[in-house]
Amino acid sequence: MTELTCWPLDNKQYFSDALGAAYAARSRGLLRSDNFTATTNGDNTLTISKGVACVHVTDFWAAFPFLKQDTVMQFEDADGVYMRWDVLAVGYDKNANAAGVYVRTGVAAPSPEMPVVRRDNDFDEVFIYGVRRRVGATKIEADDIVDLRLDPDYCGLMRDTIDSIDTSVMQAAFEAFLAKIEQELDRLNASTETMLKTTYDTKGRGVDVYDYGPHLYKATFLLDGWTGDGPYTQTVELTPVDDGPAVTAESSMQSPVMIDDGFTGDTYDQMNEAGAIVNAGTKTLGAGTITCVTKGTDKPACDVEVFFLVKKGEE
Repeated sequence: MTELTCWPLDNKQYFSDALGAAYAARSRGLLRSDNFTATTNGDNTLTISKGVACVHVTDFWAAFPFLKQDTVMQFEDADGVYMRWDVLAVGYDKNANAAGVYVRTGVAAPSPEMPVVRRDNDFDEVFIYGVRRRVGATKIEADDIVDLRLDPDYCGLMRDTIDSIDTSVMQAAFEAFLAKIEQELDRLNASTETMLKTTYDTKGRGVDVYDYGPHLYKATFLLDGWTGDGPYTQTVELTPVDDGPAVTAESSMQSPVMIDDGFTGDTYDQMNEAGAIVNAGTKTLGAGTITCVTKGTDKPACDVEVFFLVKKGEE
């Protein structure tokens, strides 16, 4: 047997990495959202309250730097030409074998950016605040501070976590079950040639489900049937083309106005123009009727038969 370090066992000597491994699943971040609260002091400093953080020494070693009392953090003077972003960080210096809270000064530039979080062979850190240093500023204002403590890209709250769990067995079983269900549905739809009730009766009414359409209707607007002097009004009867139910004021049009495409030449142009005028007008359904109010002073120059889809109103 190849012996492994295993913590804790009786009568064994341990180093700190063994204790750190016990918390390897703990994510980087703060213990609570009120840890390391920042307060401005009217100058180039911030006062940071007590708190506990988690950083990683290695992939299998978590460490917990903590601050036991309020501490004043000093920032460098602002640049006289460009703005910059500084950050307040909690981190571990792997070369010095020391953890702390510290200021990382950014680079002043026309479009400055915050420093990049370091998680490499030399450092492991979390950012708790971004601090905007305005050009020539002699103090840090409250609105210069960006709280990063709950942002998981920079810090977040520590938690126990596992990077991944092998779910391949569960996934394979689910895919097999899903394939079986799909096969059964294909067989049902193909062999019975019958729609499922949820397809033809989406609202669960149970009766007259086909009445709710939409269905095709036609109406003829007569040249001499228009009243008014612009806009023009005409009410005509509706005729179902495909045995649709009776139209009421609660019914609704489901398509634009259409004309028969069997016309040719000048007749087609005249019918198409008349249909367009009806289509552009305001149309209101009634008890077996449709009323059209034309737009402006245009009206059809001939009798015109139009077609459109209507859906029965809710009951």
